[in-house]
Amino acid sequence: MRVFSIICGVASLAILLAASIGGGLIYPGYNHLTQYISELGATGAVTGPAVSLAFIVSGVLLALFWLTALPQFPRKPLAVVGFGLSALNGLGLMFGGVFPCAFECSLTGATPSAVLHDLLGGLGYLCGIAGAALIAISARSWDNHRHLYGLGIACVIPATVAVWAIHPGYPWFGVAQRVVELGLGVFAVGVILAMAKRPTPAL
Repeated sequence: MRVFSIICGVASLAILLAASIGGGLIYPGYNHLTQYISELGATGAVTGPAVSLAFIVSGVLLALFWLTALPQFPRKPLAVVGFGLSALNGLGLMFGGVFPCAFECSLTGATPSAVLHDLLGGLGYLCGIAGAALIAISARSWDNHRHLYGLGIACVIPATVAVWAIHPGYPWFGVAQRVVELGLGVFAVGVILAMAKRPTPAL
């Protein structure tokens, strides 16, 4: 199960990274600083179908990663909730692909799909940040992986600040979104490395 969990985590992050970078290269005039990642999977975008599929696959793998990673660490109450919330972030990413936003993620005449995209994707981010925070706090009592506390706090603080700037009223919302993605991604890598280095039996 530990190997399966690590494979799911690595594959999820790799697929999302490839879709974001590759899609940005193909999408005409795309600017990572001022555009949403979701625009790459939007309805009518040249990269739409491929990137939406990448969101779905990456999201499912991310949810599986967090759910299967839980038994590899001490199952304290905060950790259980934290891993569960982190899995919901994966589902938020999955639904972001199932329900693509309108072309260029425009809010004008938003379709039901676009509304669900924003709602479920936004909730996914909030769950992911809260989940990482709870896992980090719980890690303070883990004999072998206490370093995840410091890593978690270092990832959660900028992500918490940035998540509120992911809206069209902020000119650099693309940067804000990537700060959130980077924070959650780096923490996931930390958990993956912790499992790869030394498995910890559940208590």
